[in-house]
Amino acid sequence: MAHKEILGDATQILGPLSGLSVDQIVEKYSNNKDLSTAILKEPLDFENSFLAEHERFLQVGTTRLRTSHNIKHQHGEGPIYLFFHGLGGNLTQFEPLLRLLGELNEGFVAMDLPGFGLSEEQDGYQMLQVTQVIHDAFLQITDHKKIILVGHSMGCHLVLHFAILFGLEFDIKDSVFLSPPAPTLPQLQKVSTRLALSVLCRLPFLFDWYRSYFDQSKGLESSGIKQFFYEGDCYRKLWQFHYNVQIRSRSLVAYLRGWVPVDWPKVGVIPSAVVITGEKDPVTPLDNAKTFFHALEEHIRHTKFISIEDCSHNICFDQPEQVAKQFLEEVINRHG
Repeated sequence: MAHKEILGDATQILGPLSGLSVDQIVEKYSNNKDLSTAILKEPLDFENSFLAEHERFLQVGTTRLRTSHNIKHQHGEGPIYLFFHGLGGNLTQFEPLLRLLGELNEGFVAMDLPGFGLSEEQDGYQMLQVTQVIHDAFLQITDHKKIILVGHSMGCHLVLHFAILFGLEFDIKDSVFLSPPAPTLPQLQKVSTRLALSVLCRLPFLFDWYRSYFDQSKGLESSGIKQFFYEGDCYRKLWQFHYNVQIRSRSLVAYLRGWVPVDWPKVGVIPSAVVITGEKDPVTPLDNAKTFFHALEEHIRHTKFISIEDCSHNICFDQPEQVAKQFLEEVINRHG
């Protein structure tokens, strides 16, 4: 099959498992004044056959995690693509790339981080602790050592921590950073910030109340949609909103409290890196992504920077065709 056809198949929206068409679902939720409540009543409106086929739950310590992988169906000895989503994200945001890898018979493993998506909460979210959970979950799925690391937003920092901690255990072939934040976030270390996060962690209902009544009540005009999409399909926006209203405030705050700066001189364990970012991203702006890229350049031999026009933070949903095309040409084709 030609690459153009593969990209088309991987990025087209699949029919929801609820049995309604995409257009029917968009019409169903249009002009709903209580969208944040209505959108939770029919979860199969935001589920499809690909995700259902590859969904698996596993236990890591006391935490039950949702994963998505095709390891049993993968052929050959190519690298496994390991995906790390961002703060408040979930594995479904990588769906176009996962489907692309599936079309090409390349192995992938993605998971909802503890406390996000359909994964359970855990006691602490110190960043290195979360990285260990990802490591342990991956080893439950496969003992394959050749990997390519793919992170989105906060997940870009998790990728670097993973490489530093486990670079000698795995054969890391490449890395991909989607919508990366700044290389350092000194604001999280300020006393005032730490104090505010401590209060919110003890009283998460305050953040829940603010998000519910002052933001999510706006539906698709809420910040979690407007800042994540520059264009984007209406159904994909509804999909994002379906997951947004389920985000636990306690988890958001606890991840920020558990943030650990990257030890940048040690990231040279990664042989090459590709950064792909949206030019219209207000969450991790283009300048921040460029600063992140320059930090990579100082320590990694082979690097490439790609910007996507008319694209915001949820890069795989806002411009799926363009992102998948770059992912195919700049990453998969070099290792397939």
